[in-house]
Amino acid sequence: MLTYTLRRLLYMLITLWIIVTVTFFLMKLLPGDPFGDAITRLPPESMAILKAQYGLDNPVWEQYLKYIGHVAQGDLGVSYQYPTRSVVSVIKTAMPASIELGIESMIIAIIVGLILGIVAALKHNKAGDYTASMIALIGISIPSFVIGPLLSYFVGVKLRLLPPGLWLGPEYRVLPAVALSLSTIAILTRMMRASMLDVMNQDYIKTAKSKGLSTANIVDKHMIRNAILPVVTILGPIAVNVLTGTLVVERIFSVPGLGNQFVTSVYSNDYTMITGLTLFYAGVLVVMMFFTDIAYSFIDPRIRLGKGK
Repeated sequence: MLTYTLRRLLYMLITLWIIVTVTFFLMKLLPGDPFGDAITRLPPESMAILKAQYGLDNPVWEQYLKYIGHVAQGDLGVSYQYPTRSVVSVIKTAMPASIELGIESMIIAIIVGLILGIVAALKHNKAGDYTASMIALIGISIPSFVIGPLLSYFVGVKLRLLPPGLWLGPEYRVLPAVALSLSTIAILTRMMRASMLDVMNQDYIKTAKSKGLSTANIVDKHMIRNAILPVVTILGPIAVNVLTGTLVVERIFSVPGLGNQFVTSVYSNDYTMITGLTLFYAGVLVVMMFFTDIAYSFIDPRIRLGKGK
């Protein structure tokens, strides 16, 4: 088990190194300059001092080695947008809003998705099944960057039921959370439906019916408890996808989170911020997958004894 864990940890570190490397060099290919209009306003001598301060006067390979050394020490550099703030401090400031939005959207997705999946299975090939399947199809087909503006315009501007944007009170959380949760609702609905239909055909369900147990008892004690297990195993990766999915939704609803910060950084060519946020998102995903692999190895020992298969 220790060997398997160390091997997975090594793979995780290599993956993060590759992501940092690719992102760093892609940043150098972006058009424009991180200093924006300052290039035309500042004299050449001041511009040279500014570039020397950020190490941009060095060769690219030297900048890369220096950056990798800082990353290894937990230092993601200083933001070009906020010269007095480090990337780590900006992430710490913006992260609570993204986490709150992600948690709220996950709660909505789990509750609605599981209910729709159960209803679809119990009403198989009936109106309930068709309705749940249609909702799932809409959630998968229409991306959040389309759903978000539609909700903001119709619900927020036209109907004035909820605020169309900003991040002030509880009522401001509803629309972005719903927009972010729709794709997850679709995934959970389809998976719960398939899992429930599989469980409904098992022999122990037939035995429970033959004993005269009520439908509610069978559904609660036998169907849901067994059908929900495959759904639970994918909640980790789905949670990461929800967090990374906040990129566009936060921008649409003016949520002061990591996603909004990332989009702003791209507009301003803030190299260190872009690379730092990419590393943060990748780190969350890789760490979640690492713990998922470890959990799977406890569930099924054949995974860690597979000799690399």
